[in-house]
Amino acid sequence: MVDSIPVIRHGQVDVQDHMTERAEVDGPTVARLVALIRGDSPVESLVELLAFPPPTPLNLGSTPGVRLPFTRGPWPHLAHEARRGEVRALLGELDSLTAQDWMELCYERSSDRINGELFPYFFIRFGQPRYLSSISFLEALPKDSGPILDMACGFGHIMYHLGVRKNPVDSVGLDRNFFQLWVARRYIAQGQSYVCSGRLDSLPFADDAFAASVCTDAFHLFPTQQEAMDELRRIAKADTVLLDRVGNAELEPHDTDEERDPAGYVSLLRGAPWRLACEDELFAGYRAGRGVQLATPRPPEDFTDCKWLSLISSQDESLFVDADEFETMPHAAGTLQVNPIFHVERNGTTDDVHLRFAFPSTWYAFENSAMISYTSAGEWMDAKTFDAISDGLETDRTPYYLRRFVVLGMPPTYARRPGTPPRFCSVGAGLRHGARERLTTVARQVSALRP
Repeated sequence: MVDSIPVIRHGQVDVQDHMTERAEVDGPTVARLVALIRGDSPVESLVELLAFPPPTPLNLGSTPGVRLPFTRGPWPHLAHEARRGEVRALLGELDSLTAQDWMELCYERSSDRINGELFPYFFIRFGQPRYLSSISFLEALPKDSGPILDMACGFGHIMYHLGVRKNPVDSVGLDRNFFQLWVARRYIAQGQSYVCSGRLDSLPFADDAFAASVCTDAFHLFPTQQEAMDELRRIAKADTVLLDRVGNAELEPHDTDEERDPAGYVSLLRGAPWRLACEDELFAGYRAGRGVQLATPRPPEDFTDCKWLSLISSQDESLFVDADEFETMPHAAGTLQVNPIFHVERNGTTDDVHLRFAFPSTWYAFENSAMISYTSAGEWMDAKTFDAISDGLETDRTPYYLRRFVVLGMPPTYARRPGTPPRFCSVGAGLRHGARERLTTVARQVSALRP
């Protein structure tokens, strides 16, 4: 148990690429974690799991002829020790930080092997078309039947929504990456439970432990899909499983070679009742103010031209109904805050604020191009209104901002106040702070040893 999260792993507890099993950051071994937990300062086990090595200066670690000192010389050890000091300092400021601060540490100020595109992919999630389609599809979950399992839960975005929506449910998040689970527990879906485990074919839960098993935007990446499906059904009452956003192998782009065609996903159910939906239809329904339509069965062939599929299976066929129109839009659930995709620009003369829509990268724009069809291109507001919505307060303009996705329901500790700079603006600044913290700690320890 590390900070209330069971770690059921073997070998090294690495940070793994979310689409493959490649290690992005080499983590501590299980034996080292156990030794730290049993030692004089158990918090060091948490530091080991959160303190990713920083990138090499100017990417010199991958430059032939000069990389040796930065890969096998003193740099890796000294830089990683400074990062540990930085993380220790941040752990002393938990209540003043946000999920954004920790995501930036991981994806923007850490190892050269980490893909920087993952920061906007995860952070600017709540207003994405895939997220809106997902929360619409998950309206089909059983009501009042106990907790659900969110397999490959990542940072717990779906778990947060399930906990604050009109019909809230408790959830347990399962993922192989401890860092994501920890940020979820501390800052995103607080009050829910988490388990760090990488096994797909042997889940650490009893039969029928959950009302349903859910897996969103990940199942098509699994190398052992039949075993994973069997386990998801085993632990769920009435074998209820919802697979959301799995890739259709008949269409590009392919996230992985493990993708199947629509009939291929259905075949994993071993003859159990099912319904298919697709992201395009879910998103169109969401924009029209209605949830998923499941009453009428449709053959897999109907979804040949749909890239992203959603599948529900259950022995309880009463779940296969057409959802009603939304009383309130699901993206309003939670604390209303400014959508992080907007950049804050201030008028130096009047102090008015301009929120400007801007895609963070070309790849993000490619994957989320539909956002420009429903998200405001920009909004001017006076400082008083900006302060109010930044503080999660209602204004007379809030309904309009909600319709235009300027504000979204998000965890109150998810993002810094819009326009606020990060705790450390560069890798160097963070490492210098960490080095000072480490030297101060050592000096205190030495002083304590003196007679």
